[in-house]
This record gives sequence, C-alpha cells and structure tokens, in this order.
Amino acid sequence: MMSEIPHLDCGQAAFFFDFDGVLAPIVDDPLGVSVSPIIRQGLRDIHNRAGGAVAIISGRELAQIDRFLAPLELPAAGIHGAERRRPDGRFEHDEIDAAILKHAGERVMAFTSRHEGTLAETKNASVAVHFRKRPDLEAAAQEFMRDLVAELGHGKLVSGKMVVELKFSDRTKGDAILHFMEADPFSGRRPVFFGDDITDEDGFQIVNSMDGISVKVGSGETRARYRLDDTSAVESWFTTVCRHPRGEASHNNLGRAS
Repeated sequence: MMSEIPHLDCGQAAFFFDFDGVLAPIVDDPLGVSVSPIIRQGLRDIHNRAGGAVAIISGRELAQIDRFLAPLELPAAGIHGAERRRPDGRFEHDEIDAAILKHAGERVMAFTSRHEGTLAETKNASVAVHFRKRPDLEAAAQEFMRDLVAELGHGKLVSGKMVVELKFSDRTKGDAILHFMEADPFSGRRPVFFGDDITDEDGFQIVNSMDGISVKVGSGETRARYRLDDTSAVESWFTTVCRHPRGEASHNNLGRAS
C-alpha cells in the first residue's frame, strides 16, 4: 500500500466514479436520491480540466444516471458495464434474453409483494431486491435469489448495500473501466476510481493493476489503496481537485485504506 497519494495532474488522469454512495448518499428509495450542487459543479470542473476523461461506473441504468446528473451527460457504464455510452456518444449494450429478464422480473415482483418494505427493480440487464427498509429480510432475499438462479439456470448474483441483484451479463465494473481506458480521451492516462461497495472491488483491482488511484468511500474491507469517510468527504475532495494550482489534486483529504 502506498504511503501517500501523489498529486494528480488532471491533464494526465482519467477519473471514474460510482454513483450511489459516492456522488450521492444512499437512501431508502433508489429513485429518491439527489446530487448536491457541489458534486455537480465538481464534475463539470474536473471534466474540463481532464479533457473529458471522466466517466460514471454504476449499477444503475444509464437513463437514471442521466436524469440525476442532467443537464450534464458524461461517458458512462450502467448495470455494472452491461450498457455503455462511449466518449463519442455512441451507445452499446449486451444482448439479454428478453423472456428470461421478463420472467425474472415477475418473480422478483411477486417476492416483494409478499414482503412489505422490500422493493423490486427490473433493469435492462438485471433484476434486484432492495431490503434497506427491512434489513431483517436479508437472508430471505438472498435465499429467494439463489433459488431464482437455480430455477433459471442463468445469471450471476451480486450483493451490495442492502440489495441483492441477479445480473444477466458477465461484465463487471473492472471490465467497464478497461473499456474506457482503451479509448480517447482516457487512453494513456492514470486511472482514478472512487467506489463504495462490493461491486466496486473489481474496479479497484483493475485500477491498482494499472498503477492507478483506487479510493474506497466508507467503511469495510477493500482492495482500494485509499479511503474517504463518506459522500461529504467526496464533496471536499472535489473542491480540492478542481481548484488546486495547475490542475493537481491535493492528497490532504484522502486517507490510506486499512
């Protein structure tokens, strides 16, 4: 683990941010999040300073990311990389069996209708059960989703903060970061990735392998080399990175992960 994060020349760095838990606090209702003016302005500033080498890497669908960040529209990977907007604006997505996705969505809806306080979510390439309002139902949600995988014979389970998700794409957030790093304006730069959850660990691993800067937001074991306490600390980091002389980011607000 590095003892001190180096100053970042924004002209030589490529920035990647998870959405929930990094750019916006996690809330009970996934559709009820909000992004602070500081984060919005910070994204604009760093996008300008980094020559456009800024992307969002999220489990959300791109349509939701765009809605919460509007009018800013950045390169992004949604549903853990299953759908992607390239730097040139072109949209790409993995082909998913619509019948399997529909059936899985119906099964998840049936589960949440029987368990008050849980929330079903069907995306373009996955289904999820949120149990933030009912943490006592975590075991039941996990068991149901394992049974659903066995029933379908297809998909991969991923767990996050008070959510369990069944993905029908093999892509990870690490794959998404690699995808962007192969294209301008990201290519040849040093990757910097901020994440907060288990699904971000693949991204941290990829960034570390490229001698990049990996930052875990919040508590918990991690492969990330540095840590910020919460989204408020991310806000403070944005004000530093966007205003430091010569576009460099100070390391004063970043602590080593442990």
